Amino acid sequence: MINRRRLDQHQKVHHEPKEMLPQQTPLQKLPLQKEAFMIKKLFLVPCLLASGLAFAAGNTLDITVDGVRDDQGTIRAGIYDTPAAFPKEGKAMAKTSTPAKAGSVKLQFTDLPPGKYAVILYHDENNDGQMDKRFGMIPIEGYGLSNNIKASGKPSFDQCAFDVPETKNQTIDLRY
Repeated sequence: MINRRRLDQHQKVHHEPKEMLPQQTPLQKLPLQKEAFMIKKLFLVPCLLASGLAFAAGNTLDITVDGVRDDQGTIRAGIYDTPAAFPKEGKAMAKTSTPAKAGSVKLQFTDLPPGKYAVILYHDENNDGQMDKRFGMIPIEGYGLSNNIKASGKPSFDQCAFDVPETKNQTIDLRY
């Protein structure tokens, strides 16, 4: 029994300690963290490009406005992405305009994210920056709605709505 104890003690004494790994300081870890971040970026960028997500907000909507009766003033348009804002000009998601030209003019909205939209436009003949109305509600300047909806009263967002990027072009007729 004594021999066994001596053997155990002997083994413990002669047992070599495990090699200790050096501790890394936070500054030494930084290059490894940067390297891991770069590897993640190199992996994610091709995935995003392949899925189309990187360019999702780059959709364009081209609008042809037909029936412009003269060259006076400006054709103004607003695009809306919520029923609550439509058709209030001050609450348009984006606005665009072009000088009026008898016959047809073209407008464009760019960088639209995918979604449901509605457009209202009008011929601001006197260039006062607003749609003129009789009795505060009946337009006296030419106007038009996406999908060429003929509204009597306040137009509905749902009737005028279309999907982007599925819809890339709209032709809207002005009504005077």
